[in-house]
Amino acid sequence: MKLFVDDKRDKPAGSYQVARDYESAIFLLEYMSPFDFIDLDYSLEEEKTGLDILKWMYKNNVNVPHINIHSSNIEGRKEMLIYAENHFPDTTVTYFIAK
Repeated sequence: MKLFVDDKRDKPAGSYQVARDYESAIFLLEYMSPFDFIDLDYSLEEEKTGLDILKWMYKNNVNVPHINIHSSNIEGRKEMLIYAENHFPDTTVTYFIAK
């Protein structure tokens, strides 16, 4: 199962669960896991960010085999990449700059 987290962009083609905010993402991770792929944006138009989702995942021992970061926020993307690589060493971590 795949999870796409973004408050504005359309989900990619394919079969994804979609979360538009932090709370929805956490609900899906908590009650619909396991996911094999999560595609995260940094900016979610609220106080919480994609980085906060990664921190929640780590704290709650939620591991996803592949984390993709698609944020165009340069600093946020950098923080998320560093955090994911340091806290999820057995996970594939990728990114692309969303348009």
